[in-house]
Amino acid sequence: MCHFNAMDILVLCLKTEQGRSGWGFTQTTSKGSFTNSAPWVSPLPSLAQIQRDFASNFWPRLQGKNPVVLKMQRPNLFSGYGGIKQAIRIALWDLSAQIAEMPLYQFLGGSADSNRVRAYGSGVDFPLPEEDAIDLFRGFARRGFTAVKVKVGSPDVMRDLRRLQVVREAVGDRVEIAIDANEAWTCEKAIERIQFFEKEGIRLAYVEDPLPRTDVEGFARLTKEVEPDIVGQDYVVDDPVQVRRFMEHKSLDRLRASTDIDEAQAYAEIAAEFGVPLIIGNTLFEFCVHAAVALPQTERIEFSDVGWNVLPRCPVRFENGYAIAPAQPGHGLDPDPEQLKRYSQPDVAS
Repeated sequence: MCHFNAMDILVLCLKTEQGRSGWGFTQTTSKGSFTNSAPWVSPLPSLAQIQRDFASNFWPRLQGKNPVVLKMQRPNLFSGYGGIKQAIRIALWDLSAQIAEMPLYQFLGGSADSNRVRAYGSGVDFPLPEEDAIDLFRGFARRGFTAVKVKVGSPDVMRDLRRLQVVREAVGDRVEIAIDANEAWTCEKAIERIQFFEKEGIRLAYVEDPLPRTDVEGFARLTKEVEPDIVGQDYVVDDPVQVRRFMEHKSLDRLRASTDIDEAQAYAEIAAEFGVPLIIGNTLFEFCVHAAVALPQTERIEFSDVGWNVLPRCPVRFENGYAIAPAQPGHGLDPDPEQLKRYSQPDVAS
């Protein structure tokens, strides 16, 4: 399967003349082993290159402008996945909610009476030895998660079965188990594996990304021939047109969004139109907890307990299987200056 040895995080601060600071961020992974390409698998450019790009291509569009107006214009000015554009969009969301004196989830239309959404524990566990995986999933169960997701896709079906069996034992009978194959199978192989797991007594809540991202017909067949729900598309990033193709072909039972607020809103509209639940995937600093709380199509949000959560001054809290959106104006995920200093390598190209 895949693993990464380095996570590169870009943090951006936009300041207004009134003294507000809006924080934005983006991330990529690199220096590892990757079975399949993905938009987030690449090192960031050097800081000097990022600064040159920002000064020439982005700062002229920002300087002296109203953050709320810029937020409304962001699809045209700062569209696309990753890099400075994503960081700018997030910073503008932060500033706009601060100006409105609202937590971001309320600014997005969420209720003032509810700032929580169901979460599930996502193992990202494929490379882990069995004992480490058991400890990981036991930890999710102790923290009150009522659903977990396990990585599968090994050429050896017995390896995957064993992992699912030990996870089931670790979390108990009342916790849902989903699987994520990260595009490892053909349609025929997926049908074979899913039916085998169920024959062996593994109840599956859903199956995520079992097939290559372009196999619309395979996904459509799979949704008809297996009992568990079929979920995607992690790999179709910031592309509502492609996602709509999947929905029109009835290729997905649930839809995922996993980059930022703008993608979550676009995919939520598609989910509502086709009557399917929305799952919010991993986002840097768990930022999309605000979208998950605010968008009524959201069924749950992913939590992998990734190392990036050491950077915010006040990380998103998870209690009894729920993610809790920060309640202060803005997104509430300002980075800790000491942690930024600790991890910063400003003169090193990735």
